[in-house]
Amino acid sequence: MRKHKPDFVIALLVLTLMAISLIVIYAIGPRVAQFENSQNGGSLDEMYFARHHIFSVLMSIGALAAGYLFKHEWVKKFGQKILIAGFVLCFLVIVLGRMGSSLVLCDLGACRAFRVPGLGIGFQPAELVKIGVLLYVSYLVADRNRRKLLDKSEFWVPVGVVMLCVAIFVAWGLKDFGSTVVIFTMVMSMMWLGGVSAKNMAIFVAVALLGAGILIVIAPHRLARLANFNNESGDTHHIDNSLLGMGTGGLMGVGLGNSVQTTGYLPEALSDSIFSVVGEIWGFVGTMAVMMIYVAISFRLLDVSRKTEDLENSMYVVGVFAWLIAHVIINVGGMTGIIPMKGITLPFLSYGGTSMLFVAYAVGTAFQLSGWTKREIVDEDSGSRRGQRRTRYASHRRG
Repeated sequence: MRKHKPDFVIALLVLTLMAISLIVIYAIGPRVAQFENSQNGGSLDEMYFARHHIFSVLMSIGALAAGYLFKHEWVKKFGQKILIAGFVLCFLVIVLGRMGSSLVLCDLGACRAFRVPGLGIGFQPAELVKIGVLLYVSYLVADRNRRKLLDKSEFWVPVGVVMLCVAIFVAWGLKDFGSTVVIFTMVMSMMWLGGVSAKNMAIFVAVALLGAGILIVIAPHRLARLANFNNESGDTHHIDNSLLGMGTGGLMGVGLGNSVQTTGYLPEALSDSIFSVVGEIWGFVGTMAVMMIYVAISFRLLDVSRKTEDLENSMYVVGVFAWLIAHVIINVGGMTGIIPMKGITLPFLSYGGTSMLFVAYAVGTAFQLSGWTKREIVDEDSGSRRGQRRTRYASHRRG
């Protein structure tokens, strides 16, 4: 299969989201900085958040380019090592956080990131775990599919070990249930489209739900979120102000520079709550435009996966799709009150950091693979000069 032009629309859509993000953060950053100063007695200048976000966006554009330029055939050889490194770094964050080390960033009772000296940002090892899971599980699915071992212990034992480590290090140790759900969605999507039987998929989902139930029960803050969602008890301040912001925005929004919710009413306005901010300043039209961009990226990723002949690469792109769409569903669902609220970023829109960096690299790799898909084949017949165009698509589900 020969290389051809990649799907540049994927990169263009991602860069569009980053541009929107820069505009929003630039507009609301001064208000957030002013509120932070009044609350904590700090001295953040008006451009503090915009300046840091510009740096993160530039780094993420570099990661997008790296994903496109670094040969995936070489990178995927290190999937297992990257996954192990991610778990080791998670363990170090857990240990150092409990020791009270200044090398780790802790917020609201959770220690999830290493502190990057001099930059005012953190490195979240859970994001490295996502890349490792993506690379390793896509290999497992393709290898076991080829050897007809998808429903055997040769497949389920390593997958089980990976998910157990995710539960221990990410969900329990880092208290990052949102990332755990994202990883589960990635693994489930690759397994289902890779050919795992419906019976074993049902068992996998049942065990995962049981594990999720245990993780929720042993964590009081997760039970509190469920109570808030059911309006049984607790503090509904976050969701109330999220809905109020989007309701105030109406159809067309209040406009840049006129946001009220970002002056201290809406928690995490720069990161987890950015969708609500978009709804306030640009209204229903703005939120729908953002959602349509995500939908367009998702469909194009699925199209790349469908046209990719190599099963391992195809499953990798499926995992990227699941990674992106899981973040969007959890974030937007929480901000609109459809599902329990969970602190998780909105890809390419939320205030920059490790999350944007790694998902940009993953999408960049999918962008690279879009240049190696099957093209239209022209069949010439004696009765027609123009011939008949047809495209063959890969099908990995078993009949």
